[in-house]
Amino acid sequence: MRTMLGVLVNPAAEGNPDFTRQNIPGISINNAKKINAHTSPRLIKSHTWFRKDISRAVYLVRDGRDVLISLYHYYITREKKDLSFSEFYKDYMNGKYGQLWHQNVESWLFKGRELLGDNLLMLTFEDLKADTRQTLTRAAEFLDLPAGSIEVEKALEASDIKRMRKIETQRRGPIENINASFYRGGKTGEWISYFDPQIEKMFMESAGNALKLAGYLQE
Repeated sequence: MRTMLGVLVNPAAEGNPDFTRQNIPGISINNAKKINAHTSPRLIKSHTWFRKDISRAVYLVRDGRDVLISLYHYYITREKKDLSFSEFYKDYMNGKYGQLWHQNVESWLFKGRELLGDNLLMLTFEDLKADTRQTLTRAAEFLDLPAGSIEVEKALEASDIKRMRKIETQRRGPIENINASFYRGGKTGEWISYFDPQIEKMFMESAGNALKLAGYLQE
């Protein structure tokens, strides 16, 4: 999503990751000066919990079970570590990889919704994948970015996964295992092949409410 929005901000960027990071920086101590140097209104990317100083936001949420699979490959496969998914899951629940998915979702969809109201637009990763054009257009219009058919089409072309993998290969070298790529493909429902009954039970106990809030489980 950030790459596509970067192209809408400046079509000449053509999905260049360096431009995206520069113009839609992620929140971090290292990026503080860069963020403060941008004039308002500014686009900022964050994986943080909801914060009261956020006045308007697009919240892109993904099924937490698939998020864990993505995290597993990012932290384990990508780094060529020998760690099973069950071992990874235990470390994840103990906070080794930062905030837990359900805590993030609950902060945004409880307090965030309460305080922001119509200034919070929730989109799902699954909708973005199923109908990228329409979902991107919704986000762009919400953020008052150019969202005409020409601008959106250019953003879609620039962020094509094959193109992004090519850029990644140019920077990191050949990637033999597709699971080691940052651009794995965003599969939905992949968690079913990784979660054993015990992990599924533990995840539902901690994250079931968040899954309901985000619409992945019925009340």
